[in-house]
Amino acid sequence: MNRILMALSVMYFSASVTQAQSELTQNLPLARIESFQVILTPAGTTQPGQLLPDNPILVLPSLQDGPAPCPGGNGKSCALLGGRAYFSDPFHMTEHDASLKRAIRNPAMLVAFGLNLAATVADAEGTHACLRVHTCSEANPLFGSNPSRARIYGTVIPIDLVAYAAFAMMKKQGRGNIAFGELWGVTIAHTYFASMAWSYAHVAPSTNMSSAKGQ
Repeated sequence: MNRILMALSVMYFSASVTQAQSELTQNLPLARIESFQVILTPAGTTQPGQLLPDNPILVLPSLQDGPAPCPGGNGKSCALLGGRAYFSDPFHMTEHDASLKRAIRNPAMLVAFGLNLAATVADAEGTHACLRVHTCSEANPLFGSNPSRARIYGTVIPIDLVAYAAFAMMKKQGRGNIAFGELWGVTIAHTYFASMAWSYAHVAPSTNMSSAKGQ
């Protein structure tokens, strides 16, 4: 009987303590968790008075940011080139081009093409002029002994176009200096033959006619 009374007393005491703790918990201030909202703003729209950061400005490195690859200058030995002499390339003749069209549009190549074409026309016209007055003869077998102006241009222009394409291909592969030199050599040859042909076109015919090689 005493054990039963003691058990009931313990149960009553534990129940009263539990109720007191629950009442204390209800009276304590608890942290309040609220949901947050995310506001999405469409791109390109700004709110009035809203400050946005400035666009980043690209800063290109200058020559003062570091030593030049060949500090000795033009004509000087350069360690980066294995000790060979360095020469600047203002017309980008040693650079590879992405396409043949871009190689043709190189300023130096355009000037070389133009001068060569002018020398070719002068050569053709001089040859035709001296042939017309019979003071020279054509030695190039591609034209024949006495070609007409149409045959001269019909033969010269296709040859020049093929040569220009070959020189442009050399420029595309980074051999622009070699292409420019060879093209300049052909231009000098045309100029020489043109001057010879025009000189023969203004002399009196003779039995000993000179040959205008032309092309």
